[in-house]
Amino acid sequence: MYKVHVSIPAAATNVGPGFDVLGLALNLRTVIEMSLRPDDKLNVILQGEGADQLPDNYHHPVVRAAIRLFQRTEQAPAGLNVRCTSYIPLDVGLGSRAALTVGGLVAANNLLGSPFNHDDLIHMGTDLTGQPEAVVAVMRGGLGICSSGPDGLIYRSVEVAPVRVVIALPTLPGYSRRLRADLPQAIPLSDAVFNIGRTALLIEALRSGDYKLLGHAIQDRLHEPYRRDSIPGYNDAIAAAEEAGAHAVALCGAGPALLAFASYNHQSIEGAIKSAFQAAGVEARTWSISSDMQGVVISVVE
Repeated sequence: MYKVHVSIPAAATNVGPGFDVLGLALNLRTVIEMSLRPDDKLNVILQGEGADQLPDNYHHPVVRAAIRLFQRTEQAPAGLNVRCTSYIPLDVGLGSRAALTVGGLVAANNLLGSPFNHDDLIHMGTDLTGQPEAVVAVMRGGLGICSSGPDGLIYRSVEVAPVRVVIALPTLPGYSRRLRADLPQAIPLSDAVFNIGRTALLIEALRSGDYKLLGHAIQDRLHEPYRRDSIPGYNDAIAAAEEAGAHAVALCGAGPALLAFASYNHQSIEGAIKSAFQAAGVEARTWSISSDMQGVVISVVE
């Protein structure tokens, strides 16, 4: 049986000042296996992160994405096998739904002989998720930079220096993504200028591997100040990470995951962050992982 195997990285979005603009691919992956069936059945098997939260039917992000692509080609198969194994925590700021959506698009596209190129798939993924910065990062790897214009999405993928980061995820069952609605819709000009400058410097810091510059450039005035109070132990966790050797710490997307950049001492940074959250009455999971420059990886099995 012809089977497509797709591996997709996570993406930390915003990355400090790059609100709705930047996405950094990380080597924490979701794996999608997809194959056609001779009957008209849909068989969806879910494993790993989010398996107990997502539907095993037509409403799963992978299946929705595949259906969208099949509709575009008017070549819908009779039946489909889908196996999804995710190592990316769901809805914590690491682009899990973007990875699932891109995985579904890429797998379905390959089953049909690849009628669409990567740019086509990025636009489809953006339409489905509303997160172009995450879609670009997981599709191409590196640092995705996005903006919109009169002719639609404008984006580039920038190669960054190899970097290892610590991801810390506090266990906060009540944490809500409603916080986007709570962000101010008008901001002082000084805050806009501050973030523009920091975003430009952040891109250069990641491209060149300049950790000292990164420490200055990671600062944000548009979203983190309004979200940190919803994460118990947030300030103490950042202080503990920096004391243990982290050069810069930022919120991943809308959180509650944190992203700590460090050139050394990663295990100690993990321990320091966990201890800080525990002192605030919050348990936390941590990972020490590398940035990702591959993006989507595809293999086909006959």
